[in-house]
Amino acid sequence: MILEEGIPMDLAALLGCAVPTGAGIVFNSLCPKLGSSIAIFGVGGIGLSAILGAKIYECPKIIAIDIDNKKLAVAKELGATDVINSCEEDPIQKINKITDGCGVDYSIEAAGKAKVIELAFESVKYNGGSCVIAGHPGFKERIQLDPFDLIRGKQIKGSWGGECDPDRDIPKYIKYFENGKLPLRKMVSRVYPLEE
Repeated sequence: MILEEGIPMDLAALLGCAVPTGAGIVFNSLCPKLGSSIAIFGVGGIGLSAILGAKIYECPKIIAIDIDNKKLAVAKELGATDVINSCEEDPIQKINKITDGCGVDYSIEAAGKAKVIELAFESVKYNGGSCVIAGHPGFKERIQLDPFDLIRGKQIKGSWGGECDPDRDIPKYIKYFENGKLPLRKMVSRVYPLEE
């Protein structure tokens, strides 16, 4: 079955959370400037959607960080220029190497872990680097940040659903899907029958 706008129903579920949150953070919260670098921590549905958004914005450096090599392979296929398995190498050291020691312009945390939020914040550059949190750590988890990093111009904020306005954003995502810039089919790892 196909929606009136032209997106198959089995892919439309991705427009309920993953794409509006992940791509929405890129489109609505960050609006990356030309030539910006971005690191995405956690490449499940939200992180992969953020990668697609960063690709649409033509970010020259899109760095995907996760602990699962299969997810990182999908991230690379969808547009990540660099991938880092944080179980195999230090993500901050690798990001600093990729960015010539500067850090990224933007980072998105989509793993839902306090430690990952701290890493995402640490990965952004001084004097304007911005970290956006999409994940939801456990109720009692707390993050620790060095206040001096804030004084030196690093920014951090949370996002609720990528600041999505469904009437504005969903038609935009459908157009990106139709013109091939949002290859949602590649994000589907399994389809469950209704009985499940």
